[in-house]
Amino acid sequence: MEIRLIKSHEEKRKIDEWIVDEKEPDYSYRILVSQPKEPPPPSGYPVIYVLDGNAFFHLVEETNGLQSRRSDKTAVQAAIVIGIAYPGEKYFAPDRRFFDFTPPAVSNDLPPHPRGGEWPENGGADLFLNFIKNDLKPFLRNQYPICVSSQTLFGHSLGGLFTLYALFTNPGLFTNYIATSPSIWWNNQAVLSERHAFLEKLEKVNFKPRLFLSAGSEEKEYMVTDPKELAVDLQRAANSRLSVGFFEAEGENHLSVVPATISRSLRFTSGSDS
Repeated sequence: MEIRLIKSHEEKRKIDEWIVDEKEPDYSYRILVSQPKEPPPPSGYPVIYVLDGNAFFHLVEETNGLQSRRSDKTAVQAAIVIGIAYPGEKYFAPDRRFFDFTPPAVSNDLPPHPRGGEWPENGGADLFLNFIKNDLKPFLRNQYPICVSSQTLFGHSLGGLFTLYALFTNPGLFTNYIATSPSIWWNNQAVLSERHAFLEKLEKVNFKPRLFLSAGSEEKEYMVTDPKELAVDLQRAANSRLSVGFFEAEGENHLSVVPATISRSLRFTSGSDS
């Protein structure tokens, strides 16, 4: 694996673009890094990792920049924002994200594809998580002044599913987890089977992670009830070891829910529940 810098420019913030060249060209990554211009705190900047970076990197980094201007009111600190994206300019790369964001599944357990045909190759979440944990995070720590005790993972839809999978299987890997409209339905809600082992793993984490769940009221009913019920369940089972928030955005659909909730989610994960 090779990671090379291909572009760097400054506007409101300094933005670098890296390419991760894997042995298989179809599995390369485009990594976008936004760094505040102000000097970092002694412990380094908080960091926000954004899945589906082509679609959501700029939204998150602009929102963080605006919120952090009044950190005395919002508790949101200026952060390094890292978009994990794919080569090209399309918002989403369906085949890649299906593979990266989904835990292993038996094909017979999957529902029919809503648009007909076969599901893309899936079940690569463990490989993707290992890439983030063992390759990407150590590399970026050596390049940027990152605070190791304030790290957030953001994912939407299938990315929200992956965010929950990362929390359940590696609860100490990030400090905060933001899962917007998570696809808990995938593989008959198989991700929920990780909860019991998760509670045991959580006992060994020496800090209290924060999880923010959200959905739009105009989404399919299960896209709202699944995260809402999960929030209630986790609050009951792990309240002393995990901070959990849920917000249903009135009038928002599966995509509009992201800009409608990102400010609230950043405030929650920064320690402000309002």
